[in-house]
Amino acid sequence: MIFEKRTERLFLAIFFIIALCIPLFLEDNSFFVGKVTTIMILAVFVMSLDFLVGRVGLVTLGHALFYGLGGYLFVIVTPEYEAVNFWVYAVYIMGLSALIALVVGVVVLRTSGIYFIMITLAISQMAYYFFFDSLEFGGNDGLFIFMKPETSIFGLNFLNLDNPSHFYYLSLLAVLITLLAIKIILRSRFGRIVEASRLNPERTEALGYNIFAFRLISYIIGSTLAAYAGLLFALQYGYVNPQFMTWEMSGTALVMSILGGIGTIYGAILGTITYEGLLYIFEHMSDDWMLFMGGAIILMVLLLRKGLAGYLEKLLEK
Repeated sequence: MIFEKRTERLFLAIFFIIALCIPLFLEDNSFFVGKVTTIMILAVFVMSLDFLVGRVGLVTLGHALFYGLGGYLFVIVTPEYEAVNFWVYAVYIMGLSALIALVVGVVVLRTSGIYFIMITLAISQMAYYFFFDSLEFGGNDGLFIFMKPETSIFGLNFLNLDNPSHFYYLSLLAVLITLLAIKIILRSRFGRIVEASRLNPERTEALGYNIFAFRLISYIIGSTLAAYAGLLFALQYGYVNPQFMTWEMSGTALVMSILGGIGTIYGAILGTITYEGLLYIFEHMSDDWMLFMGGAIILMVLLLRKGLAGYLEKLLEK
């Protein structure tokens, strides 16, 4: 089975059952539907990072580069006041993001460890300041998306992205596809070689595998998924700006991944829900919410060494 652990299967079954019902119960509350939609989009972003960090062994603080590019590329390549097909342009943007990831990956993967972290951070910050200082791309204010794309397939239109509930289900579909795609990759021969290169790169290379090529392909996959998440976020809120690319965005995603359980993939969903839930509670509880948020994160990291997913597995698989 794709989902090997009983805890994983149980969590995902409960998660998707509840997630499918949320718009039905919150139909009259577009704010909370929008909030949960954002969590779904962030979960895609965090899963893409968790794949790179936990399974490929590429710890990066520049992952938000592609999150921001997903939104910027959509605004750049689409006509300003013309309705376009979401699926067609999603493929275009993911293809362009993959090409950019190929170029960036060839450079950054020639380093490792702390040097890899620093060079990915540097490139991400370079992109941030480029868009921040560029009047053509809106500078600090960014660019606005004036029309949401249509989603017809062979003339049939099942989703209206102006409807918050419809956009929610599109984001939930993205979570499902991302989860399945990563799991299928990890269970393939390619995935096993990638895992081997993380655990013992010298022996893997001695067996004749080109570690650089496998890591490069993995980097492209993770970056492309991040760009898709950025595209969805930009479409949800109708704008994209350089803040999408900051190292804080990458760092927050990394915290979510750690809270959920690095390398579990499904833990990325759990970590995103937990982080965003605590953030919402603390923001409405006190002006000093950052103090409470930091304390909660420290406690969870100290008490849950393998993250929330590890704790659930320990609890349910005795």
